[in-house]
Amino acid sequence: MHAQDPRVGRVGVVLDAIANASRESGDYEHVDIAVAYASTEGVRLLNDALSLGAHWSAATKRFLVSIDFGFTQPSALHALSELGNSEVRIPNARAVLESAILRPPFAFHAKTFLFRGREWFSLKALIVGSANLTASALSTGAEVVTRQIWNNISPRTAAWEHLKMAKPAVDWFEDTWNGAELLTDVLDEYRLRHRALPKPRTPPEEKTRTTRTFLLSPDEHVITGTLPVQLAAAKSLWVDGSSIIGNRKPKPGNQLNTPRGTRIFFGFSSKNVPRDTTLGTVEIRVAGHLYVVRSIRFANNGMDIIGLPIPEQFGVDSYQDTILIFSRDSGSGHFTLTVTDAPGLSAYIASASNSVELAMNGGRRYGLLF
Repeated sequence: MHAQDPRVGRVGVVLDAIANASRESGDYEHVDIAVAYASTEGVRLLNDALSLGAHWSAATKRFLVSIDFGFTQPSALHALSELGNSEVRIPNARAVLESAILRPPFAFHAKTFLFRGREWFSLKALIVGSANLTASALSTGAEVVTRQIWNNISPRTAAWEHLKMAKPAVDWFEDTWNGAELLTDVLDEYRLRHRALPKPRTPPEEKTRTTRTFLLSPDEHVITGTLPVQLAAAKSLWVDGSSIIGNRKPKPGNQLNTPRGTRIFFGFSSKNVPRDTTLGTVEIRVAGHLYVVRSIRFANNGMDIIGLPIPEQFGVDSYQDTILIFSRDSGSGHFTLTVTDAPGLSAYIASASNSVELAMNGGRRYGLLF
């Protein structure tokens, strides 16, 4: 079972499950995929992930994708057809195109991914669940899929009996494939009808804030992909305080180096800015004390630097070699700072719904709690 939920930092779980299934399938020859709808970004993500394996490019690929309600992007269908050894068919295509609003006679809602050899009993991997072929479903939406792998199965074994239970999925795909329309017969008409729809013409799930964040351009933003989604959703950010800037010598310093992009946790944009740019201010309080206004800046060293409350004014001897935990408070731009040690961090992690541990280039640890 693979559960994906950006609210608790589980991002990219479905895509990883599919990619892992392709790797564990060994020398598969055929891939059969059926989804309710697809987006161009979803096709790109899938192809990029599976192209890392040895067998994807040479495998025969069959895609069943519906055009129900006009959610599937014509460009996604074209992109699928352009993959090597690929064929695309559309279930219920003629019936859907007869409707002014592309309403199907019955919804095609399957989501299944099969990796196999030539015969049904050479099925090597089966993924079934809630995920369509969109960026949201593969990476940022709340989705659940199941994955089953079969390797070196022999007749008259328990594994063989288990494999036989998956045969209906193979039979269903073949039956649906044989009754579906060729993409080349309907794509031009679907493009015209899709363009004429009165509502936005992209899958609705691709418009969520988390998906837009996940798909940010690396040319325009300091970090992209999974991490900015996790930073935006995290309840707490913790940082190893072994790199406190000595800006107040001989007194203890109060400026913390953090990786570029950490600013997202504090509510600032991930867009590129020049070095030595002050990003803005937030209000931070040491636990048990009042808030003070602190600045966050993108420094000349390429890191996001957080200004901490003056230590001696808030009951802290020094921030050096501590664990600093920033937690969101009610009200935008308000954070509580807990100064603790490794056992204290372990207690926070144990009480969190999920945690993600990361490392900076120099090996210093930081992480997110959800």
